[in-house]
Amino acid sequence: MQIPKKPILIAAGVLFAAILFSIAILPFIVRSQAVKAIQEATGRPARIARVAINPFTLSVTISGFALEENGGAPFVAVDKLRVSLSSASIFRRALVIDEVTLDSPAVSLARLAANRFSFSDIVDRLQARPKKESQGESRFSINNITVHNGSIDFDDRAVDGGRKHSVKNLEVAIPFISNIPYLVEKYTDPKLSAIVNGAAFSFGGKLKPLSKSMETAVRIDLKLLDLPRYVAYAPHKPPVNLASGALTVDAEINYKVSSDKKPELTMKGMARLDNISLNLRDGRPLLKIPSLQVNASRLDIFAQKFALDSILLDGMEVFASRDRKGAWMYSALMSEAQKSHSGKPDKSNKSDKSEKPRISVASFKLNNASVHISDAMPPGGFKATISEIDIVARNISTAPDTKGDFELSMLLDNEATLNADGGFTVTPLSTTVSAELSDLRLQRGWPYLAQFLTAPIKGTISAELEASYGNEEGLKVGNGALTLKGLSARYGDKEGFDLALLEVGGVAFNQKDNRAEAASVRLSKGDISLSREPDGSISLLSLLKKEPAATPKKAVVSEAKKESKPLSWSLKRFQIDRLNSAFTDKSRDGNPHFTLKNSQLTLTGLNGPKFKPAGLRFSSTLNKETSLKAGGELTPLPFRYKGQLAVGRLHIRDFEDYFPDNINVLVVGGTADTAMNVDIALKDGKPTGSFKGSSGVRSFHTIDAVAEEDLLKWESLQLDEIQGTLEPFSLAIREVSLSNLYSRIVVRKDGTLNLQNLVDKPDAESPDPAKDQEKKAAAAPVPPPQTAEQKPRAPISIGAVTIQEGTISFTDRHLPQTFNSTFFNLGGRVSGLSSEETRLADVDLRGNLENHSPLQITGRINPLREDLFVDLKVSFKDIDLSPVTPYSGTYLGYTVEKGKLFLDLKYLIDKKQLNSENNIFIDQFTFGKKVESEKATSLPVRLAIALLKDRKGEIHLDLPVTGRTDDPKFSIWGVVWQVVKNLIVKAATSPFALLSSMFGGGQDFSSVQFAVGSSMLSAAEEQKLAALAKVLTDRPGLKMEIKGYVERERDAEGYRRELLNAKLRNEKFLELAKNRQIKEGESADSIQILPEETSRLLKAVYRKEKFPKPRNVIGLVKDLPDDEMRKLIITSTVVDEPELQKLARDRATSVMDYLVKKGGLPAERLFQKNDDIHKAPEKDSTGRSRVEFNAIAH
Repeated sequence: MQIPKKPILIAAGVLFAAILFSIAILPFIVRSQAVKAIQEATGRPARIARVAINPFTLSVTISGFALEENGGAPFVAVDKLRVSLSSASIFRRALVIDEVTLDSPAVSLARLAANRFSFSDIVDRLQARPKKESQGESRFSINNITVHNGSIDFDDRAVDGGRKHSVKNLEVAIPFISNIPYLVEKYTDPKLSAIVNGAAFSFGGKLKPLSKSMETAVRIDLKLLDLPRYVAYAPHKPPVNLASGALTVDAEINYKVSSDKKPELTMKGMARLDNISLNLRDGRPLLKIPSLQVNASRLDIFAQKFALDSILLDGMEVFASRDRKGAWMYSALMSEAQKSHSGKPDKSNKSDKSEKPRISVASFKLNNASVHISDAMPPGGFKATISEIDIVARNISTAPDTKGDFELSMLLDNEATLNADGGFTVTPLSTTVSAELSDLRLQRGWPYLAQFLTAPIKGTISAELEASYGNEEGLKVGNGALTLKGLSARYGDKEGFDLALLEVGGVAFNQKDNRAEAASVRLSKGDISLSREPDGSISLLSLLKKEPAATPKKAVVSEAKKESKPLSWSLKRFQIDRLNSAFTDKSRDGNPHFTLKNSQLTLTGLNGPKFKPAGLRFSSTLNKETSLKAGGELTPLPFRYKGQLAVGRLHIRDFEDYFPDNINVLVVGGTADTAMNVDIALKDGKPTGSFKGSSGVRSFHTIDAVAEEDLLKWESLQLDEIQGTLEPFSLAIREVSLSNLYSRIVVRKDGTLNLQNLVDKPDAESPDPAKDQEKKAAAAPVPPPQTAEQKPRAPISIGAVTIQEGTISFTDRHLPQTFNSTFFNLGGRVSGLSSEETRLADVDLRGNLENHSPLQITGRINPLREDLFVDLKVSFKDIDLSPVTPYSGTYLGYTVEKGKLFLDLKYLIDKKQLNSENNIFIDQFTFGKKVESEKATSLPVRLAIALLKDRKGEIHLDLPVTGRTDDPKFSIWGVVWQVVKNLIVKAATSPFALLSSMFGGGQDFSSVQFAVGSSMLSAAEEQKLAALAKVLTDRPGLKMEIKGYVERERDAEGYRRELLNAKLRNEKFLELAKNRQIKEGESADSIQILPEETSRLLKAVYRKEKFPKPRNVIGLVKDLPDDEMRKLIITSTVVDEPELQKLARDRATSVMDYLVKKGGLPAERLFQKNDDIHKAPEKDSTGRSRVEFNAIAH
């Protein structure tokens, strides 16, 4: 069949015309309309240089496209855009594009403000257009999408300072994007690469972008992305500056989502940070990471399962600093972070029961890291570097019971090293570690200790331990050890301590049992010096700074907490080896100094909190040679020590500065030693316990610090077998022995004893009325307590006290001539001393004065019982008195020519009642020459001696003394001296009264009484004179003065009567003479007148008197009655002073004649002495008509 040509030609012509139109005309129309449409849509000037349409390939090529900003700045430019339509669009009923190619696209964008860009107005214009009704989903398939040599310039003006970003060499290849059903389930493999701000970036993968079950597999390759560029885009301004850093990522991301399964997002690959440098805002470095690489095998984001192959951190440097106010640099970072998140609600609503992330890291390595610490807070600041930090950890996992291990090492300030290794589990949390620290210098911590210490502590510390931790078992530490070497510090005045070695070993701790223990603590080879300061503080404590007084705070009542188990601890052995110490006590004037050399101390079995007895051993050398030793059991709390104490050759003088300041005694020698078994404890703050052993003091020697001469010394004082208790107190000593005792007693020139001045008396205080009132109140009688019972007397016993070779020296320098005397060979024994009431000690003490005069003290005593019992006899014989001439010359005014003293004393004290006998015998005591002395007594001591000494030259005195020992005014020797003094005074003032009391049976030998007007001795007075004559005969050293006295009125009258009686006797004597009736030896004085003779004799006498008489008328003498005659005779007798003087002499003569003739006294011992005959007697009981005696010594 023939085909018609015309239709064909027409069709061909139409086709040709269409082709020609599409080639020649349509591009211009498309270019014009496209530019117009673009300008209307964008409001921007647009240009298209050329549009080419190829009808044969169904492709359109646009060249030289440019879209500009209104100001002419470039916005979008494309060198060439080629789009090729597929003929499959006809039968697919969908837009199918075979190719979309962009050559050298360039986009210039700018962000003008937050969420506002240079193209935001275009978006606004497009959104303002009316929306067309949806006609259903359009099918499409765009294939072979490529972009070559693209670029993007982004000017971010919204950030501070502005940021410009660029994307260069952008290459994009997308095989297809389609929603045609048969293509939706096919993977497309997009590729993208570019240089983003200088960092190479590539992207590739497999996508199903329009599938209902979206699957995406993307591989991202980013090399050295400069991170500081993007810090400005953080949601909040970071508190640090990222100075440098680059991110490299080589990762694969897989994402799956479907309607019947949970979405999955997984990642794997590598991420690395290079040259990270974080600085604080002020420029100080914070963190530097040369390299941090993380290799992930699988990160399941939604399932929260993260598996990392490795984390490698190389050369990390951390910088930590703190300012002077104590704020760490991190605190400022945290506070800013908290501010940035404040006010935002927490949108998380995670259940506690949700599955926790599961993380695993096969290997973590930190290589050659370092930490730089700079702390300005402590004085002087602190800087340190921890370098060469290497950490390796393997098999880190949060999976239950997954075990990992680690290793750690670091170098501290290029000196100390720390090494550790161990294992761990994250879930549950547990770890085991073995660590070792070596050679850490303690002085590096001085800036921090400066607030607590005044000087640095030097030395190195090393330690090691093994530890484990688990949630159930808690912390456990074992095999711990601590070593300190070269430990030293300085404090006080050039003082300090040096310790070569301090070791702590076998340290263990169990948190669950709350128990700590150590096998040993050892201090070796040390020297320490310390002192007590004048204020009483110890210089070692000056190493600690004093804390300022804290303001009292109110007590805060906290809720009751469950009481925790107290820490149980034990230390098997504590040891101090070869420690030397020195102590100076600056609180004392002499700054006493003590040393302890080679001290050794061992304590074993220490434990707590309830202490048990611990073993103790101690030894040391005090100062040069004093040995100190102890060994036993010690319980710290409550304190108890049971064991031995031994002190050897303790020099007493070393402790002289601790004697009371007011003691004037200088110890120049003496050592003490003791060996005791003790059991001492503290109970209610009071010491209790017992002791047993011996003590002694050797070569003890003291001198009087004032006179600088010997005071007291002995060779040995030994106390053997001492036993006792402290509470209640008891003491038993088997024997006390004292050998070679020497004691010196000195009376100084001022009359005081050296013993009196051994203790200075306090100065008298000025009167204080308030104190006076207190004293008066204290002196007021206080009623005895009614309920308090007197404690029983402590039992004390001393088996024997022995004294050997004792010497007591006495010197009296207050005399013009120094007196010296020495008591030698003092010795003896006192045995059986006891505080028991019924036990009495036997006393036997002996000695010799000047190696001649023996002393013996015997008897029984009990000075330890409640009231003193004494029953002693003292015999002191043959004491030569001539050496006491310095005393007699000074106080009596005479030397002692000779004489000896014998004493026999008896003392009985029972129930505080004293009865004593003091028998004193002085033989042949004779005064010598008179000595001129201002201190000599004016009393007639020679007379006293003459009165007391008998014809044998002996003086016997018996002076009994009684009294109460509880009478504060009673003194036995005071009483004896007072008796002797009274004897001397009485001898001086009333010698005859003394003689009368001693020998006269109570008669008054001081005078002889006479009848009024008479000089004749009565019989009673003759008896008195006879007794006096006997006394004077026994006192050949006495002479006597005799003085006669009269009473003016009564003796004158009496004398007249005596003259009349004498005339009557004389008249009778004459009559007898005339009659030769006088007997031999008879005189007128001895004539007796009979009563019947009186009248006759009176008349004869009357007639012989010469006075005028009455006469009768013839002138003869008139006879008168006897009374009248007697009256006239008496009244006519003249008695004046001469007659009274004669009467006094006659009376003295009568006494003297009797003593010589009848008493047998030599006349040369009797002397009549004239005196005022009318002087009244001293005693009222003595008559005035008398003769008085006055004794005088030869």
